[in-house]
Amino acid sequence: MQKAILKTGNVTAVNNQGSNSFTLQTPSMIIQFRLKPLKTDILALANEIYGDLVPKVNFHDGFPLPVYSSKVIPGQVHMFQPFSKEFPLEREKTTVTELSLFIARAAFFEQPKANAKNDSWTNTAPEMLHRLVQNNTLKVYAPELFEVICRLQHQVHLLESLPRVLTHHDLSQVNILVSDAGKITGVIDFDEAGVEAFGMCIWGLYECFFGSMEAGKWSLYHEMPVLANAFWESLWANIPPSLKREEAEKAVKVSLSIGVLNRYFIEGMVDEIDLSKRVHRESLEYAKGILPRIWE
Repeated sequence: MQKAILKTGNVTAVNNQGSNSFTLQTPSMIIQFRLKPLKTDILALANEIYGDLVPKVNFHDGFPLPVYSSKVIPGQVHMFQPFSKEFPLEREKTTVTELSLFIARAAFFEQPKANAKNDSWTNTAPEMLHRLVQNNTLKVYAPELFEVICRLQHQVHLLESLPRVLTHHDLSQVNILVSDAGKITGVIDFDEAGVEAFGMCIWGLYECFFGSMEAGKWSLYHEMPVLANAFWESLWANIPPSLKREEAEKAVKVSLSIGVLNRYFIEGMVDEIDLSKRVHRESLEYAKGILPRIWE
């Protein structure tokens, strides 16, 4: 079946499979079998904003499952790029700078606030923060993190000052393709994107580009100040003039923080943290390592 679609016999499974799809590839094409149809309106908006950086997909009917194909994006998934003993600072600096341009571009395509779903990260932020400050296990296991969250509860109103933009909820290294020099060649998996306050996707920079998890402990790279400065300076230099840094910086940090909380407070952690569960321990470690750093 897949050979008929791709018109070739040279078909292999990709190394990095998604949880809701099975993906095959040839040297020039990708074919994906999904459990449910793609959100074509979201993909069309992503194509409008980002052009060829987001692959255009073609639907193939007549199969038991939804089947889609697209052209192969050049480059490789960032997660699979080799890291030598010496940190590749210039390459990573190139990537984070290009990510700043990618993120900034969405702000030129502001979306109506009504397009944000009721269960969006933005609209559920006040309720989530309220539940977190009632979480006694969080206060015990991560007091520094708890203090930041308490302050966020008094700052969450700043989200209203930010434009609503198309937001990739998983802008991490598994969905970013780059060249050997670190230039971004594509961003995939936009199907679960949604409309959020600007800046919510920046959590991926902190998790994947500014630090790493080693032996259950998340820590910043020594090169993080250089990378973070390159990212933020480029971001503020390339967003619409209406978003002035001196007026919007705190609001963007609030938005970024809400993104971090949604990324890591999963599987019941908003209400109770159970350190006997590995996913709770690791997620809390990420949150403890990242969220306070945003506000330093």
